[in-house]
Amino acid sequence: MSWFYDITQNPHIDVALLVDSTGKLVATTNRVGSEAQRVASMIKAAEVLARGLAIELGRGEMHTMQLSTKNGHLIVMPAGSAHYLIVLTNRDAPLETVTDEMQRMLGGLQEDDLKAALQRPVRTPFDDLDIAELIDAVTTWLHSLPPYQDNVRR
Repeated sequence: MSWFYDITQNPHIDVALLVDSTGKLVATTNRVGSEAQRVASMIKAAEVLARGLAIELGRGEMHTMQLSTKNGHLIVMPAGSAHYLIVLTNRDAPLETVTDEMQRMLGGLQEDDLKAALQRPVRTPFDDLDIAELIDAVTTWLHSLPPYQDNVRR
């Protein structure tokens, strides 16, 4: 799912979530916790409301939903016909640039590509870790510590 990973590399995006049409969290840039799933469900409810309002007000189909708060912005866009991309940005993020990039990436996304990508595990920043290097670094660090002094009286 390289498009999802590419979106997460945008320095203005703090968190990215991919939610299916039922409100189930499919992919995230954060560790999945109960709060992420709860937020995904809440976003789905807001998205349904936004779609209904757009239609009732005769403004056409909803393609972007934005919620601005004191500390940042939340942007929701359809990804294919059955998923939604949700991103959180900081307050000073250039929203037009962020939404343009999201639309560009999602615009060429085919439903079959999305389904195929969801079959594969999502890349995380930990994928680039080399376990051998990590073990060597920890071993070096452990050897650099002063010797352990046993202060137990005999």
